[in-house]
Amino acid sequence: MMAVPAMDRWMITGFLLAIAIPPEAQFSLGALVLSPQRVLLMVAMVPAALRVIGDRRLGLRLLDGLALLHVLWAWLSVCKVHGVNSMSVEAGGIYTIEFLGSYLLGRALIASPAHAVFFAKRLLLFIFVLAMAAIPEMLTGKHLIRETFGSVFGSRNLAGVTPRFGLTRAFASFDHPILWGVFAASALGMTWYMTRARHMLSFGRIWRCVAIVGAAFTSLSTGPLMACTVQLGILGWDVVTRGIKGRWWVLMAGAIAAYIAVDALSNRDPLTVFVHYLTFNAQTGYDRKLIWDIGIAQVKLTPLFGIGFNVWTTAPEWWHNTSVDAFWLLTALRYGLPGVLTLAALTLWTVIRMIRVPHESLRPLVMGWLVTCIGLSIAAMTVHLWGSTFVLFGFLLGMGVSVSGLKLARPTPRLPAPFGSANDAREPGAPKPLYLSEGTL
Repeated sequence: MMAVPAMDRWMITGFLLAIAIPPEAQFSLGALVLSPQRVLLMVAMVPAALRVIGDRRLGLRLLDGLALLHVLWAWLSVCKVHGVNSMSVEAGGIYTIEFLGSYLLGRALIASPAHAVFFAKRLLLFIFVLAMAAIPEMLTGKHLIRETFGSVFGSRNLAGVTPRFGLTRAFASFDHPILWGVFAASALGMTWYMTRARHMLSFGRIWRCVAIVGAAFTSLSTGPLMACTVQLGILGWDVVTRGIKGRWWVLMAGAIAAYIAVDALSNRDPLTVFVHYLTFNAQTGYDRKLIWDIGIAQVKLTPLFGIGFNVWTTAPEWWHNTSVDAFWLLTALRYGLPGVLTLAALTLWTVIRMIRVPHESLRPLVMGWLVTCIGLSIAAMTVHLWGSTFVLFGFLLGMGVSVSGLKLARPTPRLPAPFGSANDAREPGAPKPLYLSEGTL
């Protein structure tokens, strides 16, 4: 496996650093608000695109066209709803920079398995460092990082969040506790599978994953809790059923059967039951169910171009909450069904391509990415991904497209991994898997 060039290491580290820099470091350029991550993506987007086009290891894929189609439709929808003016052009430009820019950066920077391992190690390092501030923040209510940056750049009002269980919801360096929690939860799957271990329940795996779940818990937010729960459920199934043929098909069939059973036996629909048991309180779950009901009614009225940044018109008079805590639903509301379907198709197609990766040497990386992506995608039904988490999601999609297209020497016979047997042997002489070192983060 090739080594990671120094420039790529610096770019990956710089990308994660830009995500983690507090919002106090934002500045305005006219009406445009620029954060460090937006500045980085503006500078790096064109070089990243040129590298994808020119590097034969990467190359253009049909999925790249789908990503471009998604942002073009989002831009068209905003212009259709609000007219062609400075506001719509700015909104479309920012969306393009944040999604397409991060996607292209993921495509360009993850040029080999070694690049992916380096990214996972750096992500884990950033989470551990930020958790050292988030834990005392949760216990004391002192927002150490945000207040320190506020004293230098000027303070910003923290998002109004109420304590839970007598604890303060930690922001770490992010704009909202949800963003910090999702950022922390995003490393769980990759850390489990990419930690070298002699057996499934190794100490190195367990302590890292416990630390990640603990970091996500400091946000005291439902979205990160759901992302961790989904990932842990998949990991647990993998441990218990290892060696059983067709186990992932059994899991999917079981999930469908459980949905049908809840629908038949409960006086509530499955989504309501699902959200109720994965939220911190019943009222939160009820509110999220109402958001979906109101949002779906609005999407039915404006299915093609959405409502842009307008407020939905289908809410009852007594409903005064205009925020939409559901990423997929909000995408459909803003950009119409074509907007959300192009993004969902990009995500699902990338997942399918990763499942079909033929190289057994890539299995830890593939499984780690799949668990992370599936966990975040399901959690995004009850939490909005914006700012840092949206940029990270775009990067992970680009990373998946690149990894799924890697050409390695001497591939193993094509395995339907992860749907095949876990005991399939690696072909003699095939590349060895790369892992996170037991001795490093």
